[in-house]
Amino acid sequence: MSPLIKDASVQSVAQAANLADIVSQYTTLRKRGNTYLGLCPFHQEKTPSFSVSVDKGLYYCFGCGEGGDVFQFLRKMENLSFTEAVESLAQRYGVGLEYEEGSGPDEMRRNRDQRLFALLEKAAGFYHRYLWQSSEGDRAREYLQKRGLERSVCDQYQVGLAPSGWRGLMGRARIQGFSERELEAAGLIIVRDGRAYDRFRSRLMFPLVDHRGRVVGFGGRSLGDEMPKYVNSPEGPVYQKSRLLYGLHQARKAIAVADEILVVEGYTDVLSSTQSGVGNVVASMGTALTEQQLVLMTRFTSNITFMFDADRAGAEAAMRSGGLARRQGLRPMVVMLPAGSDPADVVVEGPPGALRGLVDAKISLLKYEVTRVLDRPDISTAEGRIAAFETVRRILRASVSPKEREEEIRAIADRLQLTPENVGLLLREGRGGAAGAWSRGKTKTAGSVAGSASSGYVSRVTAPVHAVERRFLVALTKFSDAAGDLLPGLTDEHFTDPIHREVFQSLHASQQRGESVAEAVARLATGGGETGRMSAGLLIEGENEVYTRALLQHDYLRLQEQHVDRVVTELRARLEEEDVDEETERKLYRLELLQHEVRQMLADVEEG
Repeated sequence: MSPLIKDASVQSVAQAANLADIVSQYTTLRKRGNTYLGLCPFHQEKTPSFSVSVDKGLYYCFGCGEGGDVFQFLRKMENLSFTEAVESLAQRYGVGLEYEEGSGPDEMRRNRDQRLFALLEKAAGFYHRYLWQSSEGDRAREYLQKRGLERSVCDQYQVGLAPSGWRGLMGRARIQGFSERELEAAGLIIVRDGRAYDRFRSRLMFPLVDHRGRVVGFGGRSLGDEMPKYVNSPEGPVYQKSRLLYGLHQARKAIAVADEILVVEGYTDVLSSTQSGVGNVVASMGTALTEQQLVLMTRFTSNITFMFDADRAGAEAAMRSGGLARRQGLRPMVVMLPAGSDPADVVVEGPPGALRGLVDAKISLLKYEVTRVLDRPDISTAEGRIAAFETVRRILRASVSPKEREEEIRAIADRLQLTPENVGLLLREGRGGAAGAWSRGKTKTAGSVAGSASSGYVSRVTAPVHAVERRFLVALTKFSDAAGDLLPGLTDEHFTDPIHREVFQSLHASQQRGESVAEAVARLATGGGETGRMSAGLLIEGENEVYTRALLQHDYLRLQEQHVDRVVTELRARLEEEDVDEETERKLYRLELLQHEVRQMLADVEEG
């Protein structure tokens, strides 16, 4: 359960944060009038349609419909919870936070963790500089060069080198005011028999960064045959290995674009893949993927692809991890690498684009499992085929996708010398539960849900009737003093788009409470959801000079005209299809007179 931050603290962070500065970390902005304009970071586009209003603290994309305040922007870009977004911005802008009683971390623990994060960040910088600036770094730089890793990708992941001395890091940290106790809690030193020394020495250092961009630990690799090959930070106050994925913070943009996470085993696999142009890659830091790591991945996408080493351990890890993914309702995929290779080998030894080609040719976990069974040499015998048949039966029962099972029938039939009809018997048992799990598990990520909802809204407002509704709401936010005259003359029936209707209802209720339209829309804009995104768009679009009081009056009359037209059309249809009473006929007559009057007023306004 996330800690509850007091509303006053949230407001202080919102006031301190500069939305344009935050957005500029993800896309280039250019000032235009009172707003900033740039390419949308949430969808691919060539013409800028993403607007930021610093004065209002809101953003909106006129292409995909994404919008909101600084907290919503950071949540979507970094896949953070609301609390994490507030804490991240508070740390960036130096704002102290107060938590509801019994909810947040106590002050002593919070201060301790902040000190440890600062220490680990400084340690990462120290190791990184030592790699590229010291003479001792020659050997490590040669190793990186042999692995085909360039300086740019090493800088991106802040790869470093630990000095060979026993107290190289410890001495520097003590000078900067960090205690021996803090160094030990951060996992940077070992204290034994009253003596302290650096945990990492003469090792290539890979900072372990959480999804919020904080260094929480390190992985150290030997540069030769020294054992152990890898030394990792111990579990501690800020580092829990089972909840971390190496490279997730750096890969988040590529994951959003591809709507897929590629999972590899090691650090250099991540670096090599990224350097080759496959950036949506993370490492499980070993072959034992945990359920916590998988849950973390599902915050970013529902598409998980495993690209483990092409050896027995990698194959077993892919099947074990795939089983975990299935239990989360996901459809796991597998990249088939050349025998005995890992992703880094493919990048270094293969032709340009080789890794991308293998990723594009990925197969379902079910096909991978079935293929491994059918490739056994013993299926040339009757006994081997019977054993393979039973193994495949169990695999098919575990699969959650009926479509995938059907796709494998012919391959199974060919290899086991059976007819497809006979192999179909494999699917008769255990189908219902798995199929149900598949249909329930086909969930979308927060980003994709937002994208599809936004696209639906954008497509609706292209209809002329919806465009009038939107223009009226935009102009009303700009000239909110006119609300008292206009809103009482409208009802829910004047708005056919459900989002527009919801905004109108909120504005009408707020106006009756004495709240201004601008204040009401601003409150809606920070509330999230499709209504919140659209409200942010109303406020930002209202800064366009095309919106005038005359346009507001014009679209008010157009709303009246559209509403009367709909009612008149409905009554005329009733007259043609059934006998109606005289009161209905009189109502139609009065509405037709009103229709004529409204059209005349519209003509006068348009002429003016």
